[in-house]
Amino acid sequence: MNPASPPIPSPPKGGVFLRLLGSRVDGAGFAQALSRIAAFAQTTTPHQIVTANTLMLLAAERDDELRELIESAALVIPESWGLYWASRHLRRPLPRFTPGIDLMTALCAQARDTGRSVFLLGAEPGAAERSAERLVALFPGLRIAGCRHGYFSRGEEAQVLSEIRSARPTYLFVGMSVPAQEKWIARRLAELQTPVVMGVGGSFDVLSGRLRRAPRWMRRLGIEWMFRLAQEPWRWRRIAQLPVFMGKILREGKQG
Repeated sequence: MNPASPPIPSPPKGGVFLRLLGSRVDGAGFAQALSRIAAFAQTTTPHQIVTANTLMLLAAERDDELRELIESAALVIPESWGLYWASRHLRRPLPRFTPGIDLMTALCAQARDTGRSVFLLGAEPGAAERSAERLVALFPGLRIAGCRHGYFSRGEEAQVLSEIRSARPTYLFVGMSVPAQEKWIARRLAELQTPVVMGVGGSFDVLSGRLRRAPRWMRRLGIEWMFRLAQEPWRWRRIAQLPVFMGKILREGKQG
């Protein structure tokens, strides 16, 4: 870390975690994550949920702000097969990986069952609204506190924050690019006054119907990224970093 940077805060207490490329990843399985987030939802304290993947941890190696917000998040969920593989290689196996869209939809079911509301922020104009319609169809009775696209200017940001506060959702899902969404959430967490705030990346693109989701067999094998790449070939530059991640983990394992 740069000597001028502030020290990284200690991880929140109450859970097992491991370090991959210097970043914290929590060992919470799917059911445990839902239970912990349900507890967060009952408070008035804002909690940031991070869904970490290989590309995020690679970026965090050279980005102090990103690494520090991962460290101070309320919960860091491993969402990709790459992190699951890395944990097993380092002999500290995670229970499994949880794709962000699966956690998001499970939290929507949680919100419906407890009478709490959700707010969708992000993606192109109209995508959040179409995603909300899909979620209500999946979970009848789900309360949508509001929807807002993610193409707002810095001058409009205060209005967006005010809109979210006025809607008073329990769950806020932010669908922007990674790590821009994580940084935006961390900087605005206190102002949002929302108990549970989670970045969901391209989940709105899938829920709104703009993109198709990979078949279940691909998800089980952890190769959902291949299906996404077929629909968005421009992602190849990002995917090309996966061997870099694996190489770093292999070296880390030898040093350990």
